[in-house]
Amino acid sequence: MSPMVRFLSLLPLLLFLVTQEGDSTQQVKGQRKADACVCTVNATQWDFPAQKYEGVSQQVESCGDFLGKMQTQVLQTEKKMPQINATVANITERLLAFEYLKTSGLYKSLHLRQLNQELQKLERDISSAHRSNPSAKTQSLTQEISKALEDVTTMQDSNIFNLEAVRENLRSLRNSLETCRTIRPGFTSTCSQRLMKNISSPLVTKLSPYGKSYPAGSWGRETKPGSPETYWIQPLVSGNRHGNVVRRYLTYEDFMASRNPQDVAVAASHAVPNAIQGPGSLLYGEAFFYQCHNAGELCRYDLRTQATVRRPLPGVGYNNQFPYCYYSCRDWTDVDFSADETGLWVIYGTQESRGNMVLSRLDAESLNVTHTWSTRLFKKSVTNAFVVCGVLYATRYDDRYREEVFYAFDTATGREDNTLALPLEKVADGVANLHYNPADHRLYMYNDNYLLAYEPYF
Repeated sequence: MSPMVRFLSLLPLLLFLVTQEGDSTQQVKGQRKADACVCTVNATQWDFPAQKYEGVSQQVESCGDFLGKMQTQVLQTEKKMPQINATVANITERLLAFEYLKTSGLYKSLHLRQLNQELQKLERDISSAHRSNPSAKTQSLTQEISKALEDVTTMQDSNIFNLEAVRENLRSLRNSLETCRTIRPGFTSTCSQRLMKNISSPLVTKLSPYGKSYPAGSWGRETKPGSPETYWIQPLVSGNRHGNVVRRYLTYEDFMASRNPQDVAVAASHAVPNAIQGPGSLLYGEAFFYQCHNAGELCRYDLRTQATVRRPLPGVGYNNQFPYCYYSCRDWTDVDFSADETGLWVIYGTQESRGNMVLSRLDAESLNVTHTWSTRLFKKSVTNAFVVCGVLYATRYDDRYREEVFYAFDTATGREDNTLALPLEKVADGVANLHYNPADHRLYMYNDNYLLAYEPYF
């Protein structure tokens, strides 16, 4: 701004300041001299207020600097607003995943009538199990269920409600009943000590034959003992969500050299109903098991007959309702197949379990659920899970190069242990798939395009 322009802009303010101080007129006496009136007037009152001008000028400059700073802050805030809005939207979206905890009644009591019906049904199941295979365990369960029914009656009569405790007791009784039905007397296995003690460093570390194009998928060796030794890999496309091709290698040497691959299409494309969804797939008994495309159903593709069997999984959450989610969510991991010495399993979450992990035994031919155990472990609080000798293990993120096996649920006893601290080395952040193979007693991990294998110790 030029000095003249600044002066003209300040002139009204200066005139205002001048006229506000004291009187603006003087009264003087004159003398007549030679037909004229002569008087003396003090003209300093109307001198240009240079000092005041400088003061006002400095105030204007100061205001201008402050205004400039404010404008800069406004511009910076406007630039940051999209990022702030995105952060808020991200937090809101992440919180929505947990909204069901409130809407589905995690913190409200069960209805007594519904609880009583569930207990009565369980009492009938226990009585049936006791009649068909009487034992000290079934006798103990009969006594426990009778006491639970008495507790509910007492609550109804006394109006004292402790329904969450009773519900937890119901879950425990159900698990015990499943164990009585499932675990044969004198059960032993290669891990007769039940819990793992340690895990080796990777025995196999190999980049996927597909390179680094497909960070999500699954891989391993044929898991059913006695089946041909076949190595397989199943990469996911379409946003790491879908797939339709399983690549097989008939020997370990071919697999390691990435030669002589055999690609099997389990569906016509990755967008049809029988296509693969998520990385929780498994090759078991020369059949490929996976979650059906965009559905709460299980699929079984027979490699010999090329026939597909579909079966709904009751109550399963899918399409990222209950994925593995510790540290960062791994999309499309709602349904996870596993195998051990006792057979084929599936790991998932349900609304009824409030997102806690559910473990079901499957008939490998029909895909029917034969037995189910419920845990108290929230599925979104883990990075992955697998089953060994009837024990469910769960992992969590430690750092980029290590996972930790921290939890175990034993289907033989119904006991849970969250004090484990078994390190599991890796070469990248993400774990898309982790499962145990009872044929060679190894763990197999699909680790962001890297294929790893380990040996567990008991």
